[in-house]
Amino acid sequence: MQKVLGCFQEWLAYSEEPMEDLAREKMRTHKSIREGKAERIKELRKKGYSYGQIRKETGYGKGSISYNLGEGQKEKNLERLRKQSGGFKRKVWGFIHLSSRKPKKPFVYKFAELRKKGREFFYGDGRRINRDSMTVKQPKIWQYFGKIFPGITSKEENVQAVNQWTGKPDYDDEGKPILYPYCRCKLTDEIVNVKRNDAEVDHADGDRRNNTIKNFTFVVKYANAAKAECTSYDEVDKKLSKIVATIRKYNEKT
Repeated sequence: MQKVLGCFQEWLAYSEEPMEDLAREKMRTHKSIREGKAERIKELRKKGYSYGQIRKETGYGKGSISYNLGEGQKEKNLERLRKQSGGFKRKVWGFIHLSSRKPKKPFVYKFAELRKKGREFFYGDGRRINRDSMTVKQPKIWQYFGKIFPGITSKEENVQAVNQWTGKPDYDDEGKPILYPYCRCKLTDEIVNVKRNDAEVDHADGDRRNNTIKNFTFVVKYANAAKAECTSYDEVDKKLSKIVATIRKYNEKT
């Protein structure tokens, strides 16, 4: 529920469309669009199928069928989500009931196609970003990686990484060159394999629309999460410094 509410708040903040259009177009999952769920339900209804017959034919739940066919259902659902998205009771409800969910699965390290990470940086999350407002229109994926691995044109090259702060060739603690696919995380200074899923591309200034090469960085997953709501490294410094100072302050007393 919290994830649904979060997505609702994000697209609502970015959109200026009328409420009715939002209800019709925005409140659909990628799976629903891919399967043509709404279209299939409406098509069967036009053929004279009852709700029960549509359910039997498609396997969709009664709520989904009613949502797509019932008069004003989308608008009612939208208003209900709006009311549920804030307030003290909602926070307490979330604290209590989230604990009853299945435990979070351990993080599994995997390797991803490097071009995919470049596309993630450039295009961002399509649900939240209007691509027409992006700074750069035509991506040159290897140009982005060339900021950290100068001159790289393919994943087969052993190009030396540069430090993401200084721009100078980088070396490990033993003085050996750090070669692709390894580089230092800009936020933790850890040496990471950029192909692994715990190494993420990040917009340095926090603006997902600013997809310029200058704004391109690699950071480890947990550091990226800590920086998520900040718009500058100075802001990251101030906020995390408060957290660290508080933990140390009270750890010393316990």
